[in-house]
Amino acid sequence: MQLLLAIVQAEDADVLVDRLIKKGIRVTRLNSVGSFLARGNATILMGVENDQVEPVFEILRATCKTRRAFLNALPQIEAPHASLAVVMPLEVSVGGAIVFTFPVRRFVRLRGGSAPPATDQVYPPSGQPSSQPVSEEGRLQMNLILAIMQNEDADPVSGGLLAAGYRVTKLNTAGGFFRRGNVTLLIGVEEEKVEDALKIVQANCRTRADARPVESGMPSYGATVFVLDAERFVRM
Repeated sequence: MQLLLAIVQAEDADVLVDRLIKKGIRVTRLNSVGSFLARGNATILMGVENDQVEPVFEILRATCKTRRAFLNALPQIEAPHASLAVVMPLEVSVGGAIVFTFPVRRFVRLRGGSAPPATDQVYPPSGQPSSQPVSEEGRLQMNLILAIMQNEDADPVSGGLLAAGYRVTKLNTAGGFFRRGNVTLLIGVEEEKVEDALKIVQANCRTRADARPVESGMPSYGATVFVLDAERFVRM
C-alpha cells in the first residue's frame, strides 16, 4: 500500500477530488499555499493499493493542467525613483501536480470505543534497509502516525495522546465527497509504542458500528490511520 501526497493548483482540486471519488479512491484535502507566487493550492492525501498507483497518476495527469502566469519582477521597495523603473513581467509556468509516494507499514480503520478495528493490515518493509534506521537523538526507530478523524473526536484524541506524553500536530482538513470538515493528526512515536498510541486513538473516538460508503464522505470510520516509517528523525 502507498500513501500518495499530491500538491495541485486550487483551480484543479475540486475536479480532481470528484474524479478520484468516482473511481472509489478515498481522499483527504488540505488547503495550502505555494511559496513562489503565494498562490492557493491544495494538498491531497490518498491511501491506495500498489496496483492503483498508476491509475491515480493517470487521473492526475488528465486533470492537473499547466498554466502560464506572470510575476512582477520589480522589487517591492520604497525609493524616490522606484516609479521610474520599467520592468517587464516575468512569465512563468505553474500548475500540474507534485506527487510524493510513501510506502505504508500499517493501515488501520478504527471504529472507536471498544469496537474492534474494521481493518488492520500490516505491510512488510519495502526496498533496502535504511542507511539511518534510527533517530539521531535517542537512537530509536521512529514511525509517523497519520490519523484522519471527524472533528468531534479530534480534541478528545489529542488530549489523550498529550496526556500520555505524545507530541501531536493537528491539521484541519476536509473529506472528499461532501467536503466535510475533519482533522488529520500527525504523531511521531517510537516503533514499540505504535500500538499504545493506536489504543488511545481508538478509545477516544466515538463508536461507529458500520462504515458508510465512500460517496458519503471521509472518514467513514472512527479514524483512518496510516503508519509510516521515519527514515530520519532529528530534533533541533
